[in-house]
Amino acid sequence: MKIKYISFFTLVCVFFVSTACFAMDEFLDECLKLAQARDMKITVAAEQIELAQIRVTNALRSFFPQITLQRQSSKGKTALADDLGFSKEEYNSEQIGVRAVQGIYEGGGTKATLTYNQLMMDASKLNYTKAKEELYAKVKLAYYEYLTLKVEYLALSKAFEKVETLFNKTRVEYKAKAISELDLAESENFRDKVANLLNSSRINLEFSTKKLIEAVGVNTLEEIPATVSDELPTDVPEMSFTLQDCISFIQTNNLDVQIAKMQMEMSDSKIKINRAKVHPKLYLDGFYGKSGEAFVTEPLELTTSWSIAAKMSWSLWGNSLAASYSTDRTDPTEIVDASKRVETTTMDIQLSILDDLQYFIDAKESKVSLKQVNAELIDLLRDSRLSVEKAYNEYLVSLNEAKTLRKEIELKERKLAFMKRRNDLYEIQTVDLMEESWNYAEAISSYARASYTNHASVVELEKLTLMTLR
Repeated sequence: MKIKYISFFTLVCVFFVSTACFAMDEFLDECLKLAQARDMKITVAAEQIELAQIRVTNALRSFFPQITLQRQSSKGKTALADDLGFSKEEYNSEQIGVRAVQGIYEGGGTKATLTYNQLMMDASKLNYTKAKEELYAKVKLAYYEYLTLKVEYLALSKAFEKVETLFNKTRVEYKAKAISELDLAESENFRDKVANLLNSSRINLEFSTKKLIEAVGVNTLEEIPATVSDELPTDVPEMSFTLQDCISFIQTNNLDVQIAKMQMEMSDSKIKINRAKVHPKLYLDGFYGKSGEAFVTEPLELTTSWSIAAKMSWSLWGNSLAASYSTDRTDPTEIVDASKRVETTTMDIQLSILDDLQYFIDAKESKVSLKQVNAELIDLLRDSRLSVEKAYNEYLVSLNEAKTLRKEIELKERKLAFMKRRNDLYEIQTVDLMEESWNYAEAISSYARASYTNHASVVELEKLTLMTLR
């Protein structure tokens, strides 16, 4: 009987046997893989990277000439004077060729636009990593909560079975008038306490199972191609990083901080884009091809023609100035009609009044955005440091609490074995043994909570620092 009782408490201490670390890691790895493959936020974040890459390609395209294949045809009528008055004659014209437009100077706007889109692509990559890390943290927390509660429930189930056996023993002792009614009531109270612990653990385990299923994105845990252990390591592992190490990681690794810094650079690029509007923009526009016109009664003959134009646009604080100077020429050796023009020079200047008031809005918006992002970065750094310190303190407190409870459980296990031997010799009452069994079960539950708090604090630290801390 003594050996059987000791073996029972040895089984209860499955809570502290370290034989399943590999199984735990394998199960967690499978959970992370499934969750990542099924999470819509990560899918959208990946598509945002592709979209940002297209924007970069489009911005790079602005550095190269825009080539247009052109074909233009028209028909019309003209009035010709004759002896009878005027007669209408139909004519047609056609132009076929290639046109090229190349920007010469845009006040740095093209380069700033490229920089902005490159930063947007980098920011989208950070958003993808952030979405993935947030999902990982969510799955890890659900997994550690499920694992801790599962082990706690198994341990409390065994404890309740033994307490139930002891309670039945006290009922026999009461019938034999070996103990008082008060002792029986007290033993029943201890049995109910352990039952309440077990029932609370069962409810929490069922809910944590649902949370893990939702986090991974499966219907049942059986869909995960790995088995979860019923055991936890003997001791809660420690980190080799100090609080100052974790705080220093914030500046370089924290995703929110990196995104905020990226947004500052994007706001600065937006200011440069708007500033480029007050600089003149110069373009060259060239055409080469065939053109011609003739009456419909005559064959249409196309002659070689080309043109070149210099264009300028300038946003003058809400007003738009546009000017162009172009020259059109036709190869004279191919002209049959001597009256046809072989060279045309055109000068065009346009000033639009207050047609670009959006410039003032964009300029003000960019400056305000930069100040806002800078203020948010300062708050983010402060809040992140405080969050790291809070999580690290929770890690230390739970670590020390888990170590203390671990020693306490070992002592209570030895004490229970000793009290069982004395109870078998009728040196102590069964109700006293039940009270110590209740204390033992409560210590197991407390250790489970401390273990989960420790895991949760490390998961939070790893999410904040983007580092594997243990």
